Amino acid sequence: MGSIRKTNFIVMLVLLLIVAVFAFSYNTSVSMALENAAISNREILHNYNIEIISSLAQCESEEQWQDVVDRYEDIVVIIENSENETVAETKQKENSSSFDVKVQNVFEFKGRAYILTSSVFILKNYISDSSEILKFVFIEFMIFIFFLFFLFLIIYTIMLRPYKAFYVSIEEYEKTGVLRKNNFKGYIGRVYERFAEMTENLERQQKSQRQIIASISHDIKTPLTSIMGYAERLKKDGIPEERRLRYLETVYNKSAEIRQLVDEFDEYLSFELEQDFKTEKTQTEEICEFIKNEYAEELEASEITFEIINSAKNVSCLIDMQKFKRVFANIISNSVKHFNSEVKIISVELTQEDKVLKIRISDSGEGVEKDKLKLIFEPLYTSDKGRKVAGLGLAICREIIEKHGGNISASASSLGGLEICIELKII
Repeated sequence: MGSIRKTNFIVMLVLLLIVAVFAFSYNTSVSMALENAAISNREILHNYNIEIISSLAQCESEEQWQDVVDRYEDIVVIIENSENETVAETKQKENSSSFDVKVQNVFEFKGRAYILTSSVFILKNYISDSSEILKFVFIEFMIFIFFLFFLFLIIYTIMLRPYKAFYVSIEEYEKTGVLRKNNFKGYIGRVYERFAEMTENLERQQKSQRQIIASISHDIKTPLTSIMGYAERLKKDGIPEERRLRYLETVYNKSAEIRQLVDEFDEYLSFELEQDFKTEKTQTEEICEFIKNEYAEELEASEITFEIINSAKNVSCLIDMQKFKRVFANIISNSVKHFNSEVKIISVELTQEDKVLKIRISDSGEGVEKDKLKLIFEPLYTSDKGRKVAGLGLAICREIIEKHGGNISASASSLGGLEICIELKII
């Protein structure tokens, strides 16, 4: 944002400089022309005054002065006596202005003093060097055109040309699907970088969507083929009752796999569409109480040792518990599915480190290879080689935690299986 402000400031500064130079130069040239015109007009008016006074002296009375004054139509003439009373003046008297040039002369007639004032509008008929003013105006106009062109060149170089190149890059990307690298600088450079990030994200999302479709197609096709095969056998006559029941059980189990897949995918889609988070202050004690009430009896009934350790007493975070139910459900159900030994343990531990609440969910299951720990949060990844599930559960967990401004990671558990660590900011 600072670069565009700097660019705007430079452009405005150049524009103001142009206006200032033009105004100063124009004012100087016109002032000189007006000053020269004023000097010339004073000389003319002084000569007129001498001529008028000479004509007035030849009159027999003041009553005849009006006839003398009326002869001069191009200037304003006023004659006043010593009591400031107007004796004679031109009939078409013009309003005075700052561009008037006045010349006053005192004269005497029959022993009384009078003041003769003559004035003229400097720009009306008596400017002797009007051609010079036109010349100055023309020069100033040419200077203005030059600086205007220079300003346009600056704007084009700094702003328009990069935007044009940016537009060309977008058109090329639309046609080829490849976004070429550009060395844009300043604000436009950051806009281009942001655009490049958006295109990468879109391409990543499109790739993920294609993977989802391919995975769902594969995961549904396998059990569906089995269902169709067993259904075909069930249509035959003479099947022993025991075998028929076994076929029906297989059909049911394969249908349950498809149902599980669809439910998980539906959960993933519903989360993508549902972005309304309603967080509220939640203490660790409330989190532990919820986990205990939700899973303790069920896990113990499945002969799974379940323990909750809260080392972060009276610590609060902003949490949407409705969304967090999905997180715990997905992680714990994932642990339950991957036990491969008689010792089955799931542990939930809450600890505080600086301003961060850490929730560690550990199990004694089969675990995940070290080089694949980061992959388990990707949509459709599954450590199940039989591809019985779509692998969307942990991807949903990551989305929910990141929407809370937190972080989720995986590592090897001290119990021998997998450990999921959730980090949330403490308020």
